[in-house]
Amino acid sequence: MPYVYETRIQFGHVDAAGVMYFSRFFELAHETYESLMRKAGIPLEKIFSEGEWGMPLVHSEADYRRPWRLGEAVRVEAEIDDLTAGSVSFRYRMVDADGVVRTKVQLRHAFVELTEFKARSVPAAFTDAMRDLGLID
Repeated sequence: MPYVYETRIQFGHVDAAGVMYFSRFFELAHETYESLMRKAGIPLEKIFSEGEWGMPLVHSEADYRRPWRLGEAVRVEAEIDDLTAGSVSFRYRMVDADGVVRTKVQLRHAFVELTEFKARSVPAAFTDAMRDLGLID
């Protein structure tokens, strides 16, 4: 079952034509990621201030199917698409009020040791938290 984050398209998201600007989809996906991590008990500020591991972004892509306009409600459905020994890929589906998927975003994060920024395996704290949210078995 996906993690769901709901919001509206804000004034700062749209361009002069009144359409959501492409880079804002990545911001919305990351906002959802931050909400998901907070819900999982691993807020990003805790990772950076106390953590031994981090999750830098290593790949991003998006598919745009229909434009979004100022004030429209958007439901972002986040799922783990792929979990390897050293990375995780989240898929974000941005769904309108009619249930139509208008945008899809994919973000892959690698796991690193924060002290030397070297690759590491997926921390048990992460997999346990994602299991508790129902995003992995």
